[in-house]
Amino acid sequence: MEVELKVPSWATHLLSDLHGWREKPLPVSELEPFTLPDDAWFEYAWLDADGRPRPDPDGVPAGNPWWDHACRIAGPRWREAPLVPSPATRSAGRLRGHRLDSRHLGPGRRHFTYSPAGAATPGPLILVHDGKGFWHHGRCGPLADALLAAERIPPVHLVFLAPERRSAEYAFNAAHAAYVVEEVLPDAMSRMRATGRPRLLGASLGALAAAHLALGRPGIFGAVGALSGAFLIGPDDDPPDPFAGSEWLLDRLRAGAGRDLRWHLECGTLEWLLPAHRRLERALLASGHEHLCRTRNVGHNWTNWRNALPGVLEFLSEG
Repeated sequence: MEVELKVPSWATHLLSDLHGWREKPLPVSELEPFTLPDDAWFEYAWLDADGRPRPDPDGVPAGNPWWDHACRIAGPRWREAPLVPSPATRSAGRLRGHRLDSRHLGPGRRHFTYSPAGAATPGPLILVHDGKGFWHHGRCGPLADALLAAERIPPVHLVFLAPERRSAEYAFNAAHAAYVVEEVLPDAMSRMRATGRPRLLGASLGALAAAHLALGRPGIFGAVGALSGAFLIGPDDDPPDPFAGSEWLLDRLRAGAGRDLRWHLECGTLEWLLPAHRRLERALLASGHEHLCRTRNVGHNWTNWRNALPGVLEFLSEG
């Protein structure tokens, strides 16, 4: 699919999935027609002379929950994944909120639980980082309902984590790991009939937190689902750089860590994390880890992750 963007008279740079948005804005003087796959979902915006991001006056809003200036181009073969609910679909069950006074992170910590078939029904338990995002933008509740009704997953129990200081808590934070394992997990398992080892799910920095938690507490978790994981970061990076860090997870997998885990990694082909994803895929294969790695022709956004969720929830629900 050939793309030729019309540059607004006030624009100085293009922001887009292809250029890491604010990381490497493309001067409009360097913009040329480019090609996207026919099934791509491409998001972009413009910078003006004052450095303000602005939508394309001729563009279609992307519905990006982070940036109202994001526009999108959907290829002729782009489709929502089967069973992904519409934004208006409501969950069949009730999302329940819980409060813990944490010894590790402080008082009044919140997490949420959802069980499509009911808390008393036995089933696997999945801890979801960035739980509010997965609930609202990933449509995780009604999606779990639909997957269960289609007999693509067994009854599952979803535990949605809600960070208060996301960057601090999700980047190699021992207190966060202790809070999840020693406080949230026992509380959740006392409320729901969980079977097997708990599983972990996250996107971007939340995927890094999931992997760090799984490797730091061996033997507790059974599987990790990582969507566009921020795996270009290491614990000794100062400051952490999500675009060019030390790839802590890659080193750990190459050393043989995490062989008792099942890994599902997904990444967009239009995001800067793709080369790191490819390296992780090769490391998982070479080290004999049980894994599934996928890509889709999208960027670092909820459209990508929402369409990945049916397959990831199926993977995490197995075993």
